[in-house]
Order: sequence, then C-alpha cells, then structure tokens
Amino acid sequence: MTAPITFEDLARGAARRGAAAECVGMSDALTCSAEGQPNARREALERAARGLRIAARMLLSLGEAAPAASGFGPAGLAGALAAGHLALAAGRSGQAELIGSGVAEALPDHPGGLRLVGLALFAQGRFGLALRAYRGAIAAAPHDRFTLALHAEALWFAGEKEAARAALAALSGSAGPGGRLAGAIEHAIRCGALPPPGRGERP
Repeated sequence: MTAPITFEDLARGAARRGAAAECVGMSDALTCSAEGQPNARREALERAARGLRIAARMLLSLGEAAPAASGFGPAGLAGALAAGHLALAAGRSGQAELIGSGVAEALPDHPGGLRLVGLALFAQGRFGLALRAYRGAIAAAPHDRFTLALHAEALWFAGEKEAARAALAALSGSAGPGGRLAGAIEHAIRCGALPPPGRGERP
C-alpha cells in the first residue's frame, strides 16, 4: 500500500522547485505595492507579505531549496499552502492565517489562500470572519465542494442553523472529499456531536 502524501511531502517537493524564493519574491513585491496605499490596504498588504516570509522560512527549514523561476507560480503556491497547513496542524493558526492572506494577495483568483484563511479563523473560533473568507474562496471557485462543505460547517458554528442544513443538503450524496465532509458534518449534527449553533464564538 502506498503511503499517503503529507503536507510536509508537498512542502519539500515545492521547496525543491524554488517555492521559498518565489515566496520571498512575492513578499517583496507586496511590500513595495503597499507603499502609498491607504492605511487599511497598506496594513493588509504588509500582513500578506509577512505571511509569505513565514512560508519561505518554513520551506527553507525543510532542506534543499532551488532558485525561483520568475513570478509566483505553481511551486510558490503549493509551497506556501503546504506551509500554511503545517502551521495549522501545529496549532499556529495565526501563522496559517497570515500565510493564507499572502497567497490570497499573490493569486486573488485562486481559492486556496482564502480557504486557508477560513480554516485558520475557524480554528481560532472566529466563525463570522471564517464565513467571509470562505465566501471569497467560493467566489473564486463556485463548484469547489470541499470549500462549500467547510462554509456549511462555519454557518452552523456561527449560529446560522437553517442555512447550514440547507447547504449540507445541497451537498448530500456528492462524490469526493467535499461530499464526504458534508456527510460527516450532517452525521455529527444528527448525533449531537457538534455544539449548539452559535455557541463558543470568540471575537
């Protein structure tokens, strides 16, 4: 039986293709673009740049790294997302949020960055903000059933019970990881394994 591919495997592979250098290059570009922007936009770009620097350090810590090709391409995307998921798995949801915001700024049409932001915010108990991030990811990829299932889960935790049930019902029976996640959430709701809607959100 073949061993499953882990986020660390993905991060190492991306590092060998120049992901760390791509993250540094995009971080520098975001920092430059922040100059002269209004305060809120400047702060968002600076946070995103910091997130990609964190991803680059994580990738470099995994060993062999290659020079980057021009721009922020597949290696940078895969490496940054893998690093963000590693941070999340290690309980560093704040770092994961920063990395996700960096990916979202670097590739605004790709759902991965905002989905990672949503996961990180959900882990922090900030369900309303997680919903906003997931909605941005869904706007970029409306048929991504995994993100739709994550959004449905966040709806439940944010207290939007009926909307959560409707979203899960729409995914019922779907193939792939999104359908399996939706089924697991529905089962947990039926069994009372999830907390009542709207409980436990932190500011």
